[in-house]
Amino acid sequence: MKSSYKEQWLQAMKSEMKSLEENSTWKLVDMPPGKKAARLVAKEFTQRPGIDYNETFAPVARKESINTALAIAAAEDLEAENADVDTAKPEKEECLLQKALYGTKQAARQWKNKLSQHLDDQGFKSSAADPCVFVRVTREEYSIIVIYVDDLMLFCKTKGHIASIKNSLMEDFSIKDLGDLKYCLGIEIHRKREDGTIKMNQKAYIKRLSEKFGVENCKDVHTPADSNSKLIKMGQEEAFVPKYPYRGLVGASMYIATCTRPDIAHAFGEVVKFCERYDKSHWTAAKRILEYLKTTQDLIIVFSGINKGELIGFAGANWAGDLDTAFDNRIRFLLERKRDIVEFEASTNGRDLKY
Repeated sequence: MKSSYKEQWLQAMKSEMKSLEENSTWKLVDMPPGKKAARLVAKEFTQRPGIDYNETFAPVARKESINTALAIAAAEDLEAENADVDTAKPEKEECLLQKALYGTKQAARQWKNKLSQHLDDQGFKSSAADPCVFVRVTREEYSIIVIYVDDLMLFCKTKGHIASIKNSLMEDFSIKDLGDLKYCLGIEIHRKREDGTIKMNQKAYIKRLSEKFGVENCKDVHTPADSNSKLIKMGQEEAFVPKYPYRGLVGASMYIATCTRPDIAHAFGEVVKFCERYDKSHWTAAKRILEYLKTTQDLIIVFSGINKGELIGFAGANWAGDLDTAFDNRIRFLLERKRDIVEFEASTNGRDLKY
């Protein structure tokens, strides 16, 4: 190996091989007649539906579920920690594959089934709204586990309850204890127990995107869209030349909009309409959203836990009277407090601004 990172590569390879062997991912058997030895890499693109696999899905919690769990943690003053499962693959001379190896289409689904069975045995019940959220309620404890593939977010009343859950997981899986929940899926999480708040932002992610799409040195922009500009479709007679990384930028903006920055939702809703055919005007509009995000990267979402929450619903002012947009006016349920559960906060010249 000629790479200058040779030692790091070898160390990572040894660690991965050790983990696979400890999980009994394969066993040594005599090669069956007419068969040839397989490589370590699992070529999922060669798998055939109905023959090599049936159902496939990865256990990915909804963003709303993660936000709800954090809101409950703030309201109920729950402990919040996370853990990572090493080589999260379940049970089921040459190496005969006897577990779902990463890279196969069914691996993530079988891992989810294995973990679900373990949690079910421990008294957890999956949410009807999101099968990647598990809850256990007893007289002594109230626990929530949110699953995002092999990342686990744990919320409990006490550190002791979290330790008990982790110890139980360690009996069946090799897990890495990551301690207090401070970072999740590109989202930074900051907690102040003294004022009962949990704050979320994607400042680091926005910075990476700014560098990737070349707006790190842009002038400050204080609105996500230009009020004097209206986007229109390209004419069918115009030749479409995809010379801008438009779809990549729009996709990255969508992740930010759905996680921590709903203030760009309207502007994003406009640029996303033109992913099939776009020109420079659309690219400029999409880039403006990122320029706005860079300018306002210190804006954060705050979950406040001043009082216990009550479930209330919100509907459109005209009660979904417009049939064309009735779906968008469906009732929303939020945890209500004396102070809004979700608010934006930024610091300007030492003064806190909230809205």
